Amino acid sequence: MEKVFENQSIYKSYFQLALPVVFSMVASMIYNLADTFFVSQTQNTDLIAGVSLCTPLFSLMLALGDIFGLGGSALISRLLGKKRYQESRQISSFCFYAAIAVGLATSLILLVFQRPILTMLGAFGSNYRYAADFYQIMSIGAVFIIVSLIPGNVLRTEGLAKETMIATVVGTAITIVLDPFLIIGLHLNAYGAAFSTVLGYLISDIIFIYYIIHRSKNISINKKEVKITSTGIKEVLLIGIPASITNLMQSFGTALINNSLKPYGTKAIAALGISLKIYLIVMLVMVGFAFGAQPLFGYNYGAGKFRKLFKIIRFDLIVV
Repeated sequence: MEKVFENQSIYKSYFQLALPVVFSMVASMIYNLADTFFVSQTQNTDLIAGVSLCTPLFSLMLALGDIFGLGGSALISRLLGKKRYQESRQISSFCFYAAIAVGLATSLILLVFQRPILTMLGAFGSNYRYAADFYQIMSIGAVFIIVSLIPGNVLRTEGLAKETMIATVVGTAITIVLDPFLIIGLHLNAYGAAFSTVLGYLISDIIFIYYIIHRSKNISINKKEVKITSTGIKEVLLIGIPASITNLMQSFGTALINNSLKPYGTKAIAALGISLKIYLIVMLVMVGFAFGAQPLFGYNYGAGKFRKLFKIIRFDLIVV
């Protein structure tokens, strides 16, 4: 860890941490495009629209995961800079189990209020059935998606960006392989698209947990280390909640647009869904560089190396 954060040049450390995150984002981008491609191969506009209508649901889950993933990693990177290693283990354990609790609660709420939520998302008529199929599987698997944001972020605070990339890429690859088999081969349509997505995240979670147990020294998922003060919780939430609002607003905005397209029919909603996936291409690369540099920011801030911190910020702004 010291080699990455203290002994290397700023530029080498920056790209060592940021590039694996960018590659992970590119893998996610490829999955999004592949998923849209295989769904569109069914030539079923109602299916395409139904799956597209649930995009805000996915954004919501990412936003909830960001509360503990980004909030936790920001605090942990500062603690590591201050050499407060035991506290970083406690914070990471808290964030992991808090995310599990939030994920289970989210699944319950989504399933109980399925009809009003789907109506709010813009599902209607012939596309409602496909939206409901996709929605149900995603709701059941919400915990796997939400939890993946925690180890995916906190592992990078120790410089394990390559390991994070491997877990993300493997999960994405499994999803891409399963998509044509489940959607087209077995004719599971929306069920198949959702199931392959959830299974991909589950595999990523398993790999993340393996790396935490076997590679990490200062990150933990041990229940016995879930000890955190009210101040610690406050610091996680003060960063995590504002960070999650971006995804929440994106989710809300997409739902509003989908509702406004109702009078124009299913084809318009399907077209918007495809367009939004293409829009993600540029956004994900920029987000990758921003997230990749975050551990460097926190570590140097915690270590009191403000001169080095400002250099990293300036370089990051140039790259992005």
